[in-house]
Amino acid sequence: MYKIQNQTFTKIPSEEEEQKALIRYLKKNNYFFFANVNENKQSFTNKLLAAKIEAKSKSMGKVKGVSDLCVFTENTIVFIELKKQRPILKNGSSGTPTSKPTDEQMQFIAKVNGFKYAYGFVAWGCDESIKILSSLSSRMC
Repeated sequence: MYKIQNQTFTKIPSEEEEQKALIRYLKKNNYFFFANVNENKQSFTNKLLAAKIEAKSKSMGKVKGVSDLCVFTENTIVFIELKKQRPILKNGSSGTPTSKPTDEQMQFIAKVNGFKYAYGFVAWGCDESIKILSSLSSRMC
């Protein structure tokens, strides 16, 4: 069984389910945040239109690899690249992640981590994101 914030799932929750749960947590705990929507759904239906949208987006500052969420804490701007949680093996331990960050996502996180006031990370699941955010908050106090 898989869990997100004490809600049980029979299969690995999707990235969308993980992100929605994390957004609920952030709102409930009064974080200031925003999501970076870097997707172009037109690419599935109309390749020409998708290319035009992509070119316009790039000319307006779209950057490949930008993390899914940007969260502001007391002293740090946190960038979270959220992936599906790791599969649970028969012995109960966590397995190898089924979704991995792209090279562009890792390069973006490395760039962010070069700033003293920012921190970027990849989290496999909502609960892992919350643990990392909590540890950042406790270190800052």
